[in-house]
Amino acid sequence: MRTKLALVPQMGLDVIVEEVELADPTEYDVRIKVMTCTICNSDILALKGIHNEYKGPGAAGHEIAGIVDGIGAKVTYVKPGDRVLCTEVRAGCGVCPQCLAGNQWFCENQPEDAHAFVLPSQFTRDNGEVVINTCQYTSGFAEYCIAHESMLCKIDDDIPFRIGSALACGFMSGFGAVLNRSKVSPAQSFAVVGCGGVGLSAIMGARYCGAVPIIGVDTQENKLEAAKRFGATHVFNPKECDVVREVKKVTRGYGVDQSFVAAAGPGIKKTCFDLTADYGQITIVGHGNRRDEFMAEINWMDFLFGKRVTGCVMGGITLRRDIPAYMDMYRKGLIDIDALLTNHFSLDQIKEALEDSLTGSLKNVVHIGEPAPARA
Repeated sequence: MRTKLALVPQMGLDVIVEEVELADPTEYDVRIKVMTCTICNSDILALKGIHNEYKGPGAAGHEIAGIVDGIGAKVTYVKPGDRVLCTEVRAGCGVCPQCLAGNQWFCENQPEDAHAFVLPSQFTRDNGEVVINTCQYTSGFAEYCIAHESMLCKIDDDIPFRIGSALACGFMSGFGAVLNRSKVSPAQSFAVVGCGGVGLSAIMGARYCGAVPIIGVDTQENKLEAAKRFGATHVFNPKECDVVREVKKVTRGYGVDQSFVAAAGPGIKKTCFDLTADYGQITIVGHGNRRDEFMAEINWMDFLFGKRVTGCVMGGITLRRDIPAYMDMYRKGLIDIDALLTNHFSLDQIKEALEDSLTGSLKNVVHIGEPAPARA
């Protein structure tokens, strides 16, 4: 079928929108009429080739919400007309040894390329070029896309599509990681380095868990102000103070019990390591590419008192268990996802939307199957 798709002719951010051919869904695939797709910083990194370099045209968009439009012969979880979100997290089979051990991410019955980046897509340009999916299996900056059924979670009728999109990556990557990997306890001190969409979602998670104090660290004042709105009790700008010293003042000289890295760049993780107590834990979410993430500045002696470093991808969630819980938290007012959403764009405005995301917007929404709201 014919569909509009946002793509870059070559690796980079020179994005255009053109009509392409979309293949029919294969046996376990689902065709989605995309309603909204929020922009994640990973989309920008992926298109630029920072996650993985690629040749030829590329597409992105992995925070997808829409309506099932068609299904493959072996699809059992959804039917045409179902409202779904689509995410890079895969639902496990539930019966293999890894799933039974609680390691759904390592499900033995997932497709072999379940966690691969830079895959050929189901989109073909009129010149015969096959577009590359730079964010795993699908690209949602399109009118229609194809996804494997394991990537889908149904969303309730009262959950707006824009909320479904935000739940599909950015929110879960912060909020979910705090609950599932950091496992923050009431009254623990908590610090987030990087207060974008993921970092602010982590602050929401820390507040939900009862952490105090909650500290936000960022170089952009608008993000520090947002951190305070979402629950930070203290905020610090590394350009204006010695963050490690200020955090230790707040925590009686020890550093925080739990810290969270939601940004990548030189020295960021070392700063987070230093502001964490000798008995504390650092959870790493923000990252660049493998060659830039060596830990040469850390000494093994730094761990002797029990300091721990762990990482988390996509909140460590169990897809069809946690997303329904987050929807319920949203409808009960326990989490404020709407406040994460900054600006709204149409698919034809995708270049503007990506550029705006680079200026410090928290999370922009691309409205595709539903009209973007009028701008104030």
